[in-house]
Amino acid sequence: MKTIALAAAVAGLGTAAAANDFNFTVTSMMAEGDWIAPLVILDAAAAQDTLFDGSEMSEAFKLVATDGDPRPMNGTMPEAVAGLVYGTAGPPGVMFEGGETGSQDIFVPSTTIRFFAKDESCADCIVSGVWDIAMGGGEFMLHSYSTGQADGSGNITLAREDVLKVVITQN
Repeated sequence: MKTIALAAAVAGLGTAAAANDFNFTVTSMMAEGDWIAPLVILDAAAAQDTLFDGSEMSEAFKLVATDGDPRPMNGTMPEAVAGLVYGTAGPPGVMFEGGETGSQDIFVPSTTIRFFAKDESCADCIVSGVWDIAMGGGEFMLHSYSTGQADGSGNITLAREDVLKVVITQN
């Protein structure tokens, strides 16, 4: 009887772990020649204090918006980074060019995930969004936002709608 109970418990754990395994397919809806950096997928709660200082963008997140390299910031919050989805365009061969699609299987450790990527068509733009993965997969669009760093205003405004299409399917 103990063996059956243990087998049932282990099987239940396997099902819970598998429920967090998703495929992320990302398609750039930008014009040909416009590039977006790889899409970073984060545990929204674990990344909150690194990305934001109260209601303002953190200095590290502002730097990603202007510089485009998420690695220094991501390195400060390894527990928050679930994974990245890469394109194949441009140097160094990881960017999304208009119309390009990339796909990646990622284990998601939380129920709410945040996405971000540098929009290279704008001096201070970042693609961003949040998804409640507890709802399961889905299809949605991410928008690009100007962070106000280029003009010194610090105001976050919508720069372009529907720049990345994200499709999440459970593996």
